[in-house]
Amino acid sequence: MVKTDLRVQRTRAALRQAFRVLALKYPHYRDITVKELTAVANVNRKTFYLHFDSIDDLAETFTQESAEKILALLSPDDFKENIIQPGLIFDRLVDFFHQSEDFHRVILLNDDYSFLTHKIYNLITDGLTTTIQSNYHLPAIDARICASFLIHNNLTFFRLYYQGDLGITIDELKKRLVSLNAYGIHNFFYPDDRLS
Repeated sequence: MVKTDLRVQRTRAALRQAFRVLALKYPHYRDITVKELTAVANVNRKTFYLHFDSIDDLAETFTQESAEKILALLSPDDFKENIIQPGLIFDRLVDFFHQSEDFHRVILLNDDYSFLTHKIYNLITDGLTTTIQSNYHLPAIDARICASFLIHNNLTFFRLYYQGDLGITIDELKKRLVSLNAYGIHNFFYPDDRLS
């Protein structure tokens, strides 16, 4: 049983790595074929279909995995601490994106792959809404607005940074994003605390 599990894990990992490689090669998502994917992964076509129904099904694993990893980085158990410590969330996201930066650039910048980003955004927003609601006891609508605001800001800033549109360093980006995240949502989290 363990041998089978390890073999399955290795095969799935090889197919996922092949998808990353081909995403860098092809600007159009639909140009990735099962034939080339399996050749790069060094598995046969039948093996691919034992694990995935389609390339879309394989791509979906990236959305689930990315959303789960980013939600874990936001640390639901100590979310308030993450909000209080400026830049902690940003630093964790920088580390996450650096782990596979070229692939994340494709997902964030290439419109043909943007459906993956939208799915990741929605999954993170759902999870973060629950976290915010439980930490701040906000109505569901306010928690969702705050979650959407935080995720949209962070992903948009990284996208702009990767495009080179901002012309600033990563430290300058961090400073601006921390300020926007902290003060843009402050009144939701602390409605009785007036900022001067």
